[in-house]
Amino acid sequence: MAITIANIPDTIRTPGVHAEIDGSRALKGLYANPHKALILGNALDSGGAVVGEKDYWTLVAISQDNMAEGYFGNGSEIARMCKAFKQNNPNTELYAMAVSGGTDKASATLQTSVALSANGFSTAGAGTYYLMIDGIDVQVPMTSAWSTTDVNSIIVDYVNADSTLPCTASTNATSAVNLIAVCSGTQGNYLDVRDNYYTWQSMPAAFSGGDSVQITGFADGAGTTDLADVWAAIDDERFNYIIQPYIDSANLTELEDELEDRFGPLEQKQGHGFTCVRGTNASCTTLGNSRNSPYNTIIGMYDSPTSPEEWSAAWGAKGAKYLNQDPARPLHYLELDGILPPPVESRFTRAERDVLLYDGISTFKVSDGGKIQIERCITTYQTNALGISDPTFLDVNTMATLGEIRDQWVSRMSTRFLAPRFKLADDGFPVQPGTYVATPSMIKQETIALFTLLRDKGYIENLDDFIENLVVERDVTDRNRVNVLLPPDLINQFRVLAGLVQFIL
Repeated sequence: MAITIANIPDTIRTPGVHAEIDGSRALKGLYANPHKALILGNALDSGGAVVGEKDYWTLVAISQDNMAEGYFGNGSEIARMCKAFKQNNPNTELYAMAVSGGTDKASATLQTSVALSANGFSTAGAGTYYLMIDGIDVQVPMTSAWSTTDVNSIIVDYVNADSTLPCTASTNATSAVNLIAVCSGTQGNYLDVRDNYYTWQSMPAAFSGGDSVQITGFADGAGTTDLADVWAAIDDERFNYIIQPYIDSANLTELEDELEDRFGPLEQKQGHGFTCVRGTNASCTTLGNSRNSPYNTIIGMYDSPTSPEEWSAAWGAKGAKYLNQDPARPLHYLELDGILPPPVESRFTRAERDVLLYDGISTFKVSDGGKIQIERCITTYQTNALGISDPTFLDVNTMATLGEIRDQWVSRMSTRFLAPRFKLADDGFPVQPGTYVATPSMIKQETIALFTLLRDKGYIENLDDFIENLVVERDVTDRNRVNVLLPPDLINQFRVLAGLVQFIL
């Protein structure tokens, strides 16, 4: 037997005891595989790390709550997304990158109307005006004997006093309150403003008797980013989850193409995208049917006070947490923290949600306690290359489980054979211990040992079939290469239980 010791020369003559450490056989279980997430979004020019366009497209590690506000500005799109992520998942390693591209800021209007007496003041009494912007309560105290100007002024003061809001307020020439988004771009058009969201809230006495507030929602935001600039900035950095707010065709295609490239066998930096669309059932269906990617998830919602970018961040955060723990376990019934549900009349029915799940849109439910629950998290993949309906990559768990299995196999094979610089011989070669020679049968046994662990972890089933159909062979052309056919039977998710009640009278 000739033991190969890599770093202690055979020709050494000086006396001494030398011990080389070889870790190639140290790993017996599955290796720890912590995931990373990336959030993309617009920032304020006044943010700490974003003073001028030269500092955009820079990766920033977000390790603490509220850290993003200091980098990107209070109320900015990306800061609110980071906050929603951390609220739902404080432990996954998170990075953020501010992107630019917006040209015009969206704005909304509150037109107040106060019934006045002969002396020009309100005839009504005191109360509280319950304003809500992006799901954040702005409770404005009112009193009697106020003019419309007084009412507008107090609303402006209370809005501007909350730096977490995604807008600022001012009065205009038509005696109305203007709300102006703090970030430029079309995404500001999806910001929500309303009053009396909760059932116990109502107009204050100051607005009774014909007095009112006419709300015109956010609009006229223009310009969007080009996600193509992101990939050069992150280069070879791997992110398991990329959360971004843009739903235009160009950016969705950019994201899907990049994630497809990253998932490929030569890069193996698989990641999954999360975004959200705010729209009617019909508009969600239209968007879903325009996409067909196993690498992206689009959540559909309508009339929630919370912005779609915060929905995508919260949803992506839950996915990042639980898919890293167990990629094969379904995500249904997980609750999203900090996300407000639409009013009952604006929620999609079960039949509507079922249609959405055939059109590439992920769905949610609302618990009895008013919490958003993931109902089913799917990809937008719907048809194969021939346009035939294909459920192969429907569920996000399929891609997540495949990615984890590949990571584990690549890590095990690299640790056992490639990193220690093994030689390669045919089966039947008299391999001696410590000689760093591998054969196809050795690789096969190592693969079976790994997939036994994956079976025990609950990622695959029918191990005997896997072993029977596993093929490991030396390449006939390149004698330095081994080809392996891995046929795992992925475990499935328990989603539906159907029962038939046959009763007797």
